[in-house]
Amino acid sequence: MFNPEFIGHSFPTKTVNVEEGKLKFFSQTIGETDPIYLDKDAAKDQGYRSILAPPTYPFSLTLEGESLRDKYEPIGLELGKLLHGAQSFEFFGEICAGDTVIIDSKIVDIFQKKSGALDFCIEEMVVKNVEGETLAVLTQTFIMRH
Repeated sequence: MFNPEFIGHSFPTKTVNVEEGKLKFFSQTIGETDPIYLDKDAAKDQGYRSILAPPTYPFSLTLEGESLRDKYEPIGLELGKLLHGAQSFEFFGEICAGDTVIIDSKIVDIFQKKSGALDFCIEEMVVKNVEGETLAVLTQTFIMRH
């Protein structure tokens, strides 16, 4: 059961470097063929600083340097009962290879449905550049079944 006392809990801020090799690998893995996601020169020709991160890539950045178990077990997560309920993205700026991003993450809600058979935990992750400008806001919903 997710512990509702963790509503509003902020996780430690983390800084992540957007590595070109990981970004290219991600783009290839999802079947991306647009050169702005794969080739630095093509991206620069289109006005980007470097290879552009595809829209879902910021989620991968939020996973850098942590494990689900270490991060979420203290709030009541049981991995064997976990379902990924939803993921949404809002974009305000571009993320490119070579960038450094700062990620702040917090639990914004915990609640139950189906007479306690399902627990929900909603986390918001804000991705900013080193100048403090918000580049993306990600919201994910975990569901635990009982």
